[in-house]
Amino acid sequence: MLMRAGRGGRVGVRGGIVLLASALIGAAACSSTSTTAGGGSQKTVTFAGFFGVFQDQFTEAVIEPFEKQHPDIKVNFVPIKNSAEVLGKLRATKSRPDLDVALMDSSVAPTANTEGLFAQLDPAKVGNLANVDKAGRNGNWGPALTFDSLSILYNTKQVKTPPTSWNDLWDGAYKGKIALPIADTRGVALIVALEKIAGANYQQSIDPALNRLKQLAPNVQTWNPQPDVYTAIASGADSIGVGWNARGQIFNRTSKGALATVQPKEGNVLQVNTINLVKNSPRADAAQQFIDYAISAPAQEAFAKASYYAPTNTKATLPGDVLELTAQSKQQQANRIPIDWAWITPRYSAWVDRIKREVISE
Repeated sequence: MLMRAGRGGRVGVRGGIVLLASALIGAAACSSTSTTAGGGSQKTVTFAGFFGVFQDQFTEAVIEPFEKQHPDIKVNFVPIKNSAEVLGKLRATKSRPDLDVALMDSSVAPTANTEGLFAQLDPAKVGNLANVDKAGRNGNWGPALTFDSLSILYNTKQVKTPPTSWNDLWDGAYKGKIALPIADTRGVALIVALEKIAGANYQQSIDPALNRLKQLAPNVQTWNPQPDVYTAIASGADSIGVGWNARGQIFNRTSKGALATVQPKEGNVLQVNTINLVKNSPRADAAQQFIDYAISAPAQEAFAKASYYAPTNTKATLPGDVLELTAQSKQQQANRIPIDWAWITPRYSAWVDRIKREVISE
């Protein structure tokens, strides 16, 4: 479908995502049930998840097998850019939710829990809750769907000597070639990493990390690479930047090695994406069936093999070569920078605001 704005003008990628998301939510709201080929009733569960390669891989590895096992349930995927976007959608439709299930990272999900936007799961209906790693559990609230980690991304044709440290971003050779989309969870995770390098404690002050980023700001080409940092670096529009390991590994494969990821020697920061039941969903039973399948060992294994997101189900097993490319590799686990996402949650928005105001705007 070609999206247009005005007379002959194409809508940008971001605008297209918003229009597509609105159209899909509206369609789901108008018709939440349909009739199967056998004449039975089919429920439609609307799921908000990350756009792009995540949507492609998740649909193939998880949604399509689920629908085959549950012909009475259809899953409608609504693409979103980040957790802040889906939080805004949930707030706007709180009285009459359009979504049934939502993906949200663990730094934002507790806010949605507190505001009454999500509902707790029924362990009797979501039996796989018991198999989720303790690092991905929060009582009966939405469990972790994936584990990931922050990494350095670089273009292998333009960067001949691979970076090994977070400090390499400040190398003068990269002046005007850096893509740094940090006005979100990536920036929050980067602050924690830079605090460790500075010998500081992020729970006391984030000034050392912000001062370090201010020093880097003049060398940054873009704070908002389009359509995303992975495409920008793989194409050569930018040479180096930061992003999530899993997407970086996918782009390494699809770009035939044009983009590569590095886990810096100082360590990496674990990131958790949670899968949540929207409160007052009229399709809560079907939604919980979908959540239970998504965190099951078979679904977690299939998605990890396709996308390099580390599984959260402790019964899931991966081939060694796949495991070593995920956040659960031996190297990454041994070199992990401790982070308390629960402590950060009430401070998350303030941190992002300071990044925008003190680093990006200067």
